[in-house]
Amino acid sequence: MSSPESLCVLGSALAPRALPLCPELRLWLLRDEIDLNARAQDLLHGGPAPYWAFCWGAGQALARYILDRPELVTGKRVVDFGAGSAVAGIAAALAGASSVVAVDIDPVALEIAQHNAKLNHVTLEVARQTPPDWQVLLASDVLYETGNEHWLRIAADTGREVLLSDPLRHGTPRPGLEVVEEYQVRTLPDVDYPIQRALIHRLAARSR
Repeated sequence: MSSPESLCVLGSALAPRALPLCPELRLWLLRDEIDLNARAQDLLHGGPAPYWAFCWGAGQALARYILDRPELVTGKRVVDFGAGSAVAGIAAALAGASSVVAVDIDPVALEIAQHNAKLNHVTLEVARQTPPDWQVLLASDVLYETGNEHWLRIAADTGREVLLSDPLRHGTPRPGLEVVEEYQVRTLPDVDYPIQRALIHRLAARSR
Protein backbone atom coordinates (compact mmCIF):
# COMPACT_ATOMS: atom_id res chain seq x y z
CA MET A 1 0.00 0.00 0.00
CA SER A 2 1.61 3.23 -1.12
CA SER A 3 -0.66 5.68 0.72
CA PRO A 4 -3.99 5.50 2.54
CA GLU A 5 -5.18 8.34 0.31
CA SER A 6 -5.12 5.98 -2.66
CA LEU A 7 -7.18 3.29 -0.91
CA CYS A 8 -10.88 3.01 -1.82
CA VAL A 9 -12.90 1.41 0.99
CA LEU A 10 -16.60 0.67 0.53
CA GLY A 11 -16.63 3.15 -2.33
CA SER A 12 -15.08 5.99 -0.32
CA ALA A 13 -11.63 7.43 0.27
CA LEU A 14 -9.82 7.68 3.60
CA ALA A 15 -8.89 11.00 5.17
CA PRO A 16 -6.98 12.08 8.32
CA ARG A 17 -9.55 12.79 11.02
CA ALA A 18 -9.40 14.01 14.61
CA LEU A 19 -11.24 11.86 17.15
CA PRO A 20 -14.20 13.00 19.27
CA LEU A 21 -12.80 11.65 22.54
CA CYS A 22 -9.09 12.08 21.71
CA PRO A 23 -8.81 15.27 19.63
CA GLU A 24 -5.03 15.22 20.00
CA LEU A 25 -4.92 12.11 17.79
CA ARG A 26 -5.62 11.77 14.07
CA LEU A 27 -6.27 8.60 12.10
CA TRP A 28 -6.85 7.63 8.49
CA LEU A 29 -10.60 6.92 8.50
CA LEU A 30 -13.62 6.88 6.21
CA ARG A 31 -15.48 10.11 5.66
CA ASP A 32 -18.91 10.68 7.19
CA GLU A 33 -20.75 10.41 3.89
CA ILE A 34 -20.18 6.64 3.63
CA ASP A 35 -23.53 4.85 3.11
CA LEU A 36 -23.18 1.44 4.74
CA ASN A 37 -26.72 0.44 3.84
CA ALA A 38 -25.86 0.81 0.16
CA ARG A 39 -22.63 -1.11 0.71
CA ALA A 40 -24.07 -4.00 2.73
CA GLN A 41 -23.28 -6.56 0.04
CA ASP A 42 -19.69 -5.34 -0.12
CA LEU A 43 -19.38 -5.95 3.62
CA LEU A 44 -20.87 -9.42 3.34
CA HIS A 45 -18.89 -10.62 0.34
CA GLY A 46 -15.81 -8.42 0.14
CA GLY A 47 -13.49 -10.40 2.41
CA PRO A 48 -12.49 -9.26 5.93
CA ALA A 49 -14.58 -6.30 7.07
CA PRO A 50 -12.53 -3.07 7.11
CA TYR A 51 -12.88 -2.45 10.85
CA TRP A 52 -9.66 -0.42 10.66
CA ALA A 53 -11.44 2.24 8.55
CA PHE A 54 -13.49 3.28 11.59
CA CYS A 55 -12.35 4.42 15.01
CA TRP A 56 -14.71 2.56 17.31
CA GLY A 57 -15.89 4.20 20.49
CA ALA A 58 -14.34 1.58 22.76
CA GLY A 59 -10.93 2.10 21.17
CA GLN A 60 -11.16 5.83 21.75
CA ALA A 61 -12.14 5.20 25.38
CA LEU A 62 -9.08 3.03 25.98
CA ALA A 63 -6.85 5.56 24.23
CA ARG A 64 -8.25 8.35 26.42
CA TYR A 65 -7.72 6.26 29.56
CA ILE A 66 -4.06 5.69 28.66
CA LEU A 67 -3.37 9.28 27.61
CA ASP A 68 -4.72 10.48 30.96
CA ARG A 69 -2.71 7.85 32.90
CA PRO A 70 0.66 7.57 31.14
CA GLU A 71 2.20 5.85 34.16
CA LEU A 72 0.37 2.67 33.13
CA VAL A 73 2.52 2.28 30.02
CA THR A 74 5.58 4.52 30.37
CA GLY A 75 8.76 2.54 29.74
CA LYS A 76 6.83 -0.69 29.18
CA ARG A 77 6.38 -3.15 26.30
CA VAL A 78 2.79 -2.79 25.14
CA VAL A 79 0.61 -4.93 22.88
CA ASP A 80 -2.53 -3.57 21.20
CA PHE A 81 -4.54 -6.79 20.71
CA GLY A 82 -7.08 -6.78 17.86
CA ALA A 83 -5.66 -3.39 17.02
CA GLY A 84 -7.72 -2.32 14.00
CA SER A 85 -6.73 1.32 13.50
CA ALA A 86 -4.28 0.93 16.45
CA VAL A 87 -5.68 3.95 18.27
CA ALA A 88 -4.94 2.44 21.70
CA GLY A 89 -1.42 1.43 20.71
CA ILE A 90 -0.71 4.89 19.30
CA ALA A 91 -1.93 6.44 22.55
CA ALA A 92 0.45 4.14 24.45
CA ALA A 93 3.35 5.20 22.25
CA LEU A 94 2.54 8.87 22.84
CA ALA A 95 2.31 8.16 26.59
CA GLY A 96 5.87 6.85 26.66
CA ALA A 97 5.73 3.08 26.11
CA SER A 98 9.16 1.65 25.34
CA SER A 99 7.66 -0.37 22.47
CA VAL A 100 4.23 -1.04 21.00
CA VAL A 101 3.15 -4.00 18.89
CA ALA A 102 -0.17 -3.77 17.05
CA VAL A 103 -1.63 -7.28 16.66
CA ASP A 104 -4.36 -8.01 14.12
CA ILE A 105 -5.24 -10.91 11.82
CA ASP A 106 -6.01 -8.54 8.93
CA PRO A 107 -2.81 -7.61 7.05
CA VAL A 108 -4.42 -4.41 5.73
CA ALA A 109 -5.14 -3.33 9.31
CA LEU A 110 -1.46 -3.75 10.11
CA GLU A 111 -0.47 -1.52 7.20
CA ILE A 112 -3.00 1.13 8.19
CA ALA A 113 -1.78 0.93 11.81
CA GLN A 114 1.69 1.92 10.67
CA HIS A 115 0.32 4.77 8.55
CA ASN A 116 -1.69 5.97 11.55
CA ALA A 117 1.40 5.80 13.75
CA LYS A 118 3.32 7.91 11.23
CA LEU A 119 0.47 10.42 11.14
CA ASN A 120 0.88 10.85 14.92
CA HIS A 121 4.71 10.94 14.79
CA VAL A 122 5.24 7.67 16.65
CA THR A 123 6.41 4.22 15.61
CA LEU A 124 5.01 0.80 16.32
CA GLU A 125 5.63 -2.75 15.23
CA VAL A 126 2.96 -4.99 13.76
CA ALA A 127 2.32 -8.73 14.07
CA ARG A 128 -0.33 -11.33 13.32
CA GLN A 129 0.21 -13.02 16.71
CA THR A 130 0.79 -11.70 20.21
CA PRO A 131 4.49 -11.68 21.16
CA PRO A 132 5.32 -13.41 24.45
CA ASP A 133 7.31 -10.66 26.18
CA TRP A 134 4.65 -7.96 26.66
CA GLN A 135 4.15 -6.12 29.94
CA VAL A 136 0.83 -4.36 29.22
CA LEU A 137 -1.89 -5.74 26.95
CA LEU A 138 -4.60 -3.46 25.57
CA ALA A 139 -7.84 -4.83 24.12
CA SER A 140 -10.89 -2.88 22.98
CA ASP A 141 -14.18 -4.19 21.62
CA VAL A 142 -12.93 -7.78 21.20
CA LEU A 143 -15.48 -9.78 23.22
CA TYR A 144 -17.68 -10.40 20.16
CA GLU A 145 -15.04 -12.90 18.98
CA THR A 146 -15.56 -16.32 20.56
CA GLY A 147 -12.70 -17.25 22.85
CA ASN A 148 -11.27 -13.78 23.40
CA GLU A 149 -12.70 -13.39 26.91
CA HIS A 150 -11.11 -16.69 27.96
CA TRP A 151 -7.78 -15.73 26.34
CA LEU A 152 -7.72 -12.35 28.09
CA ARG A 153 -8.35 -13.96 31.46
CA ILE A 154 -5.46 -16.36 30.84
CA ALA A 155 -3.27 -13.39 29.91
CA ALA A 156 -4.24 -11.63 33.15
CA ASP A 157 -3.42 -14.77 35.13
CA THR A 158 0.24 -14.22 34.24
CA GLY A 159 0.19 -11.27 36.63
CA ARG A 160 0.74 -8.70 33.91
CA GLU A 161 -1.43 -5.67 33.19
CA VAL A 162 -4.46 -6.29 30.95
CA LEU A 163 -6.76 -3.39 30.11
CA LEU A 164 -10.07 -4.08 28.38
CA SER A 165 -12.51 -1.56 26.90
CA ASP A 166 -16.00 -2.96 26.36
CA PRO A 167 -18.86 -1.15 24.54
CA LEU A 168 -21.51 -3.53 25.93
CA ARG A 169 -22.58 -4.97 22.59
CA HIS A 170 -25.76 -7.02 22.57
CA GLY A 171 -24.97 -10.72 22.68
CA THR A 172 -21.36 -10.43 23.82
CA PRO A 173 -20.30 -11.95 27.15
CA ARG A 174 -20.46 -9.75 30.22
CA PRO A 175 -17.18 -10.44 32.00
CA GLY A 176 -18.37 -9.31 35.44
CA LEU A 177 -15.19 -7.34 36.03
CA GLU A 178 -14.61 -4.27 38.13
CA VAL A 179 -15.22 -1.09 36.15
CA VAL A 180 -12.42 1.45 36.64
CA GLU A 181 -13.74 4.10 34.24
CA GLU A 182 -16.72 4.79 31.99
CA TYR A 183 -16.82 7.03 28.91
CA GLN A 184 -19.44 8.45 26.63
CA VAL A 185 -18.24 7.52 23.16
CA ARG A 186 -19.00 7.99 19.48
CA THR A 187 -17.57 5.86 16.69
CA LEU A 188 -16.08 7.77 13.76
CA PRO A 189 -17.77 7.62 11.27
CA ASP A 190 -20.72 6.88 13.54
CA VAL A 191 -21.99 3.54 12.23
CA ASP A 192 -22.31 2.15 15.75
CA TYR A 193 -25.41 3.94 17.04
CA PRO A 194 -27.01 3.40 19.59
CA ILE A 195 -23.78 2.37 21.36
CA GLN A 196 -22.72 5.47 23.26
CA ARG A 197 -20.64 4.26 26.19
CA ALA A 198 -17.67 2.06 26.95
CA LEU A 199 -16.44 0.56 30.20
CA ILE A 200 -12.75 0.20 31.07
CA HIS A 201 -11.73 -2.90 33.04
CA ARG A 202 -8.37 -3.79 34.55
CA LEU A 203 -8.20 -7.57 34.63
CA ALA A 204 -6.57 -9.10 37.70
CA ALA A 205 -5.05 -12.55 38.06
CA ARG A 206 -7.59 -15.01 39.46
CA SER A 207 -6.88 -16.53 42.87
CA ARG A 208 -5.90 -20.18 42.74
